[in-house]
Amino acid sequence: MEIKIKMISAASNALTYYRGNPMAIDEETFQFISDYIEGERIRDEKMKIAMIASAGKALKIAKQNPNMNDKQILKQLMDEIPELLYNLDIK
Repeated sequence: MEIKIKMISAASNALTYYRGNPMAIDEETFQFISDYIEGERIRDEKMKIAMIASAGKALKIAKQNPNMNDKQILKQLMDEIPELLYNLDIK
């Protein structure tokens, strides 16, 4: 359960950065997320990967659906987390 919370937290931070910096390139957004993960002192490598993957998925959803608000994006992401974890081979 903790991994899912961390994934949503990373996705939410990515969306906040993306909305606040619409001209930022993907590398800047992912650097922001990497700094966030480092600041959270996450040591588990699988959790770090899952957090980055969820941030990326949230950004992809946001870019494909510009009329969706963050709450809708995070809801859709929540529905897709089991598949993300499965694809990352994380239980």
